[in-house]
Amino acid sequence: MFGLFKLIIVFIVGVIILGVSFLTSIFTNNTISKESTINTYNNFLQDVSSLGITSDNKIQGKRQFGIDEYVGKYEAYYNNETKEETIFGGTSLDRENGNIIKLKIKVEKQNGDIEIINKLGTESEILINDNGEIEKNINVKEKSYYLIIKTNNFTGNVEIVSE
Repeated sequence: MFGLFKLIIVFIVGVIILGVSFLTSIFTNNTISKESTINTYNNFLQDVSSLGITSDNKIQGKRQFGIDEYVGKYEAYYNNETKEETIFGGTSLDRENGNIIKLKIKVEKQNGDIEIINKLGTESEILINDNGEIEKNINVKEKSYYLIIKTNNFTGNVEIVSE
């Protein structure tokens, strides 16, 4: 339900941006290029999408962002924790720093349950749901992307490198 609401809001804002661009061009007798309008909308999406990431003071471990919120490093030790955290991600039509995210994830479980989830657009994929390591490339072009950790009474280590 929230995904649909979010989509509607983004659509409405997009229509507003296009409308303002059109009215501005009429009243100033200047033409506004398609690229300029798309870039403005893309920048808006990127700014708003960072609100979907769990803040530093609420995550379990230490996160260090890279060149944007899509990439960086995350290390955590969980001690019987039950929570959900969104570690990296965002929404962009065309990510300035490239549309391929390279993930390296390692989970060392002592007990409890954990899922590392790749949420790409409306699709979700569990990358790890126990012990293990994975390396995967994710194409984020024209989609929202979030890397989520869900734990249930989980004790163990998590290491993530997103490049």
